[in-house]
Amino acid sequence: MMFTRLGLASMRTQIFLLAVVPIFLLGAFASVHGTFRETASRQRAWVEAEAGKILLVAEQTLVSGSPVEATRVIETAKRLGLTVELTDRRFSREIDPRPPRGIDAALFDRIVGDLVQLADQRLDGDARGAQVVLRIDDSHAIVFHPDFPAASSDFLGIVYVLGLTLLVVLPVLLLSYYLSHRLTRPLIEFAEDAQRISGHENSQELFKADGASEVRSLRDSLNTMQLRIRDMAQRRTTMLRSLGHDLRTPLTRLRMRVERSHEPELRQLLLRDISMLATMIDETMAYLKTTSPGEGAPPKKVDLSSLLQTIASDYADVGVPVVFSGPSRLVCMCEPRNLTRAISNLIDNASRVSGKIELLLGEAEGSIVIDVCDDGPGLSDDLKKQVFEPFFKADTARAASTGSLGLGLSIARSIAYAHGGRLDLIDRAPRGLIARITLLKEPTPCRAG
Repeated sequence: MMFTRLGLASMRTQIFLLAVVPIFLLGAFASVHGTFRETASRQRAWVEAEAGKILLVAEQTLVSGSPVEATRVIETAKRLGLTVELTDRRFSREIDPRPPRGIDAALFDRIVGDLVQLADQRLDGDARGAQVVLRIDDSHAIVFHPDFPAASSDFLGIVYVLGLTLLVVLPVLLLSYYLSHRLTRPLIEFAEDAQRISGHENSQELFKADGASEVRSLRDSLNTMQLRIRDMAQRRTTMLRSLGHDLRTPLTRLRMRVERSHEPELRQLLLRDISMLATMIDETMAYLKTTSPGEGAPPKKVDLSSLLQTIASDYADVGVPVVFSGPSRLVCMCEPRNLTRAISNLIDNASRVSGKIELLLGEAEGSIVIDVCDDGPGLSDDLKKQVFEPFFKADTARAASTGSLGLGLSIARSIAYAHGGRLDLIDRAPRGLIARITLLKEPTPCRAG
């Protein structure tokens, strides 16, 4: 599970951990290993020094020749810091340095081994029998009570060494973080560019991510692909627009010939079909215009309150009840003809399912909000996504009777995108739907009056 989560983490995190974890593990191992080695080295040095003192006292006691002289040697050893006593008792574990064995390297190694064993017992909490006994004659023995040095805490030693190691490793960690940030920053910018460009279907922006040669190569490849797709789409749009213009002429001639027909019933049916064809062509041409980059007039300052009131009045004149509500004045930079087309498309859609339409204008969180509200049946969550697709018809029967191609919402959304905004469909309580156009105040300056 941990490795799965790591695999799903960002590349910056993975690169940083790849650099940091080995360094941290190596530093921790070096700290622990070095501390234990230092502790063992100090213990070994003390044991060998103590064994040397014990052998020296034993040798001087053996050559003294009498218990009185031996006592003097022991008293001298006590003044030198050794805890030692002369006793006539016998012990189960004794070392006999007397001839013919004598004091040699083997005897030294045995004393060292005994001291190491006693030191280990002391660390384990068993201090019983912490003594080294040397037999100097048949009736006397010297008992040494080693004064072990205070044991230092291995934990504190590890922490100390680890702290020193971190002082050395910290610059490496900072460098690793900087490099991981430097290596992944172009990819993050690349993703931001992709999200921004893909969010606006008419965007002319190219990828600008810079960095490693692989990132630059990917950027150039995607820009080349985007230019080719844009050129292909532009040629397709030009062809369709030419076709639409070419269809208008024979359609106009057909209308003129039908109007001269002497059969009223047949003339009415043919004119209705011609009107449907003309509506389809107009709707398609409008869609191609809104999705073609560089089309449309430049933006200018417009009083949105007046614009929306005019739209509401125009619809009221043709029998579509539209009620406007909003501030008396709200000025912003926009392209009025396209914005009017977008709002009109939303009102047309609402008028097909609702007898009462509200057109609301307001401001929220630094944005201008235009709501087209109806009290119709609304849309399901799935349909809210599908209705924005070109040529999608939520009500096929009604669309067929009106000649609609299902491009109204697509056109409205394209116009909203062209203004740097968006179009959302929101459920209305208790019933109905809100088509909300949100226009950003920045970078196009707006002001309320």
